[in-house]
Amino acid sequence: MKKFAKMSLVAAIAVAGLTSTATAGSLEEAIKGVNISGFVEYRSETTVKTTADVAEENSHDIDVRLTAVIPVNDMVNATIRFDETADEDSDDGVLDADPIAFDMDRIYFTYLNNGLSSSFGLIGAPLTDGGSADGVTVSKTVNGISLTGGYLTSTSATTADEVVYASISGSAASIAYNATYAVVNDSEGTDTLGTAADGAANALHAGLSTTVEGFNVAVNYGSLSDKAGQEDQSQVKVSASTTVGAVNLGLAYASNDKNGGETMLDGSDAAASEISIGAIELSQEGNASALLATVSMALGEKGTGKIRYATTSNDAANSDINVLRVNYDHQMSSNFKVYAEYTANDDDSFATKASDYVIGAKYTF
Repeated sequence: MKKFAKMSLVAAIAVAGLTSTATAGSLEEAIKGVNISGFVEYRSETTVKTTADVAEENSHDIDVRLTAVIPVNDMVNATIRFDETADEDSDDGVLDADPIAFDMDRIYFTYLNNGLSSSFGLIGAPLTDGGSADGVTVSKTVNGISLTGGYLTSTSATTADEVVYASISGSAASIAYNATYAVVNDSEGTDTLGTAADGAANALHAGLSTTVEGFNVAVNYGSLSDKAGQEDQSQVKVSASTTVGAVNLGLAYASNDKNGGETMLDGSDAAASEISIGAIELSQEGNASALLATVSMALGEKGTGKIRYATTSNDAANSDINVLRVNYDHQMSSNFKVYAEYTANDDDSFATKASDYVIGAKYTF
């Protein structure tokens, strides 16, 4: 995170509006001490399919994010975050080089005093892949144990959601632990937060990790159940990693409930218990399991190579998936890298097999 004396006109106007010390003639004072962070990433992807009647597809994926943390007074900060509205081409592979629009997906104030932190406004929602919600959260660390609780709402033109959650994290001896429990009340069956059919759900995510004889070992569990008990889903993953000489080795095994393993409130594949790579999204399969093996090592002073192989096993016939992914990252500087990626997908349920070729670059600040 760095401090910048200059900002774009849009960011400066937003800062001026949020900072209590700003006046019509003191824009320089308004942006003093503002912390700016974010990243810019561009990925160009080509998908090749094995059947002759399917044309090659080209697409891009653009990610841009800018976060400004603005000091209001000695105990209050204001945070605004800009994120692109649409960062991918359409699914039909048609390139779209139109200008990118931006949203403010985080706008909130944070109160800090004697180890207590409380945020109010448009903030991040728990157990989602970066979802936003209006609400308030309170955090406190006591004797190395971090406690967080929150009440959130997310409104749209047709529905409203409520999320009440509590989280705990810390360590005991050499074991790190974390747990989050959330209750969702949803006026609609499926929407931004909460996917239970009867409009109400309970979610639990928990994890343990430690190091034993040079092995990093972790267990993660997630569950999502509606109050009618009709759509319970759960997922568990056990993973281990170690270093042998210059090579890093990793192995993970995950398994789903008979109804599936979609345990995130927004149905995303970002759970710590999930295995998601290429065509594999284990959470979407019932009575299924997946195995992921990883090998990585440094290549030269600035390069890193990684090979991952994942396979699923499903009770349904002709539904297993195998994925091979090879990555090479070249860290040109501490905050800029270029990379190449190859993915081969072999899905038993499709006659067409797809291979993806990606080149990209990412700058962080």
